[in-house]
Amino acid sequence: MSMIHFVEVRDYAVDRLKAAFTLHKNVHIAAHPGQFDGAEIKRLANQTPAILTSFMRYTDEDHTAYLISWILSRADSKDRLYDGALRLVNAVIPVLRGLDAPFSTDRPTDIEAECLYSGTLDQINSTLWGIKWQWRIAEPVRYEGDGGIPLVDLAYFEGYEATHNIEQRAAQDRVAMEVAHDTD
Repeated sequence: MSMIHFVEVRDYAVDRLKAAFTLHKNVHIAAHPGQFDGAEIKRLANQTPAILTSFMRYTDEDHTAYLISWILSRADSKDRLYDGALRLVNAVIPVLRGLDAPFSTDRPTDIEAECLYSGTLDQINSTLWGIKWQWRIAEPVRYEGDGGIPLVDLAYFEGYEATHNIEQRAAQDRVAMEVAHDTD
């Protein structure tokens, strides 16, 4: 039996969402690293409507992945209740229900949609929904660094150097880090 990586689980879901919305070129669909704050939503506002999927948690005891698909939308003069976001939520749930993957024991379960609207979001003409769901994984999970598997595709942070202007003076900042690789 082959082993699955968390990235592959998330990306499989993102790919299936993209396939389901191929006729809707205006919907931005991508992976996202996690939760949002106001600044992140402002930054992503020009890519709405959007479906952004994050791998949020995993429990090894029952091999369950917990994912969330964020629905980010902006209102226009005809949609002050953010009905477009609600329609998108309504379209995403059946896609999630139907996800079938070779690494999974069944389709996603415990799908929950929650409106995360707030006055702060409304001030930037945006709304956010979170659609949480669980997905059981049948294949063994591949842990990086476990069992002699090398940490691949990870860039090591070896240092940082910059000059920052503070008031009228320049302040220099340099951090050097030593990278050690355990080869045992």
